[in-house]
Amino acid sequence: MNKKIISFLILPIFLLFSISCVIHKTSKAKIDSIDKWEGKEFELKGILKTSGEKIEYSEGVKAKVIKGNIVVYGIKTKNLVIERSNIEDLEERLGEIIKITTRDGSSYIVSSSKTEGDKVIIDGYVAAPPIPLSEVELLWVTRTDAGMTFVATIGAIAGTIAVIAVIVLLTKESCPFIYAFDGDTYMFDAEPYGGAICQGLKRTEWCELEHLKEVNGQLRIKITNEISETQYTDELKIVVVDHEKNIKIAPGVFGRIHSISKPSPPILAYDGEGKDLMPYIRENDWIYWKTRVETKNPERDEDLREDLTFIFPKPDGASKVKFLFNGCNTLWASQMLKRFLDLHGNKVHELYEDINRFGPAFFRIMNWDLNEELYRLQIRVETDEGWKSKGMIFGGGPFISENKIYSFDISDVSGNILKIKLSPPSAFWMINNLAVDYSENAPIEMEEIQASKAIDHNGQDIREKLAQNDNLYYIMPHIGDWAELVFLAPPKASDMDRSYLLKASGYYDIHLNATGEPQTEIIGKCFDEPGYAVRFTLKEYHKWKSELEKMN
Repeated sequence: MNKKIISFLILPIFLLFSISCVIHKTSKAKIDSIDKWEGKEFELKGILKTSGEKIEYSEGVKAKVIKGNIVVYGIKTKNLVIERSNIEDLEERLGEIIKITTRDGSSYIVSSSKTEGDKVIIDGYVAAPPIPLSEVELLWVTRTDAGMTFVATIGAIAGTIAVIAVIVLLTKESCPFIYAFDGDTYMFDAEPYGGAICQGLKRTEWCELEHLKEVNGQLRIKITNEISETQYTDELKIVVVDHEKNIKIAPGVFGRIHSISKPSPPILAYDGEGKDLMPYIRENDWIYWKTRVETKNPERDEDLREDLTFIFPKPDGASKVKFLFNGCNTLWASQMLKRFLDLHGNKVHELYEDINRFGPAFFRIMNWDLNEELYRLQIRVETDEGWKSKGMIFGGGPFISENKIYSFDISDVSGNILKIKLSPPSAFWMINNLAVDYSENAPIEMEEIQASKAIDHNGQDIREKLAQNDNLYYIMPHIGDWAELVFLAPPKASDMDRSYLLKASGYYDIHLNATGEPQTEIIGKCFDEPGYAVRFTLKEYHKWKSELEKMN
């Protein structure tokens, strides 16, 4: 049931890397050279190849990008016996063997060795045959540094396991990153209120802090700005939830805490073409369902939206269900926020002003998102009277997918199955795991706690700014701004388990180059023509891909 730290919509593999916490725009002038990343070392947990093969390393291994290949060289080996007849090449330094390459293409970085007759016995690391980037779709990477980035990393993901795309593709438009102290290091653990791009769209979000641990009676988190935007955080608290052992908890979108004691995965899951989705959504892992954008034609209406059906068991007489959804918006969806705003040119601030005073633009955007489902996805259930919308999944991410509970009435559903349909617009959503739970919510004890200490990177006390949802903001205008918060943990009963949630309220202002005249024709079509926003998105993707291919 753990949330997963992830990246974004997996797009075709191209040789594009980014050096900063933001992902550079796709114009040629802002694409960094792959040469800058040659030889950069990172810790690798797994590889998903384009063939579908998944390679996992239980303890993590060292790897580098060398000449367009992923080179894994950190698999420890001890007392490995190599026949001299199998050695293709042997490198020595000062009389000591430092590297052996065998005839099958395997390489070994040698830390110590001895010779016994025709055999060489070594301790060191296996350097597996290189894997071309063109054959790699995803890397699963462990970050241990809190302020640097490396090949294909999106943001300074401190000490956490992150599913990342091999190639950094887009400019990330997001929100604050939250790191939780696990007793050893700060772990990337939450990414609240994604999509709240101006004050009128400000919202409060509850996110599980999976990695947070009490140390000497204290709980510590960090909030950082790693994106080219100004971030406005109003309220920031920890919600301490004590509950029965052997159950999990997850928040609803409006803060109600639900227990998860008897989750049931789908018994069937398929798309509009009948393809099996179970390998993608059966488990909470690092494999996500997502649109294969490269196969979508923006001129074909049927390519603008997916049709996903999930069938769950349903007990006799069940009238309510808790629908557990773990997924988020893609990075391309995040990028499209900025592109939609860029369409407004030098009038974008007028758009913000109208949204902030809840004028016509606010309601136009709300209705647009409701109908197009770009950042809010309808949950449709097959009832005795046909398909009905039972709720809305709120988008987020794209670097963390959170468990969220959507509870709704199913008294109008007969039989022993519950059929749920999701129709995500192409390129906007990725899904990790789904389940349903029919159990009653278990008793919990919940307490919101304020920070006992909150100091920003300038040494300023910001506790008052984060204590209440009162429009008194802690403002982070620059990449690299951060603050550390300390909370005093309340006592816990010995027979209870404890979970932590972040409660965060705020919004962010993307740094735009607001120039040029508004592209009113495209804006009008996006809002008024059903499906046009997705059509525009796919066209932007294919245009980007074409430009990138010309560079390689």
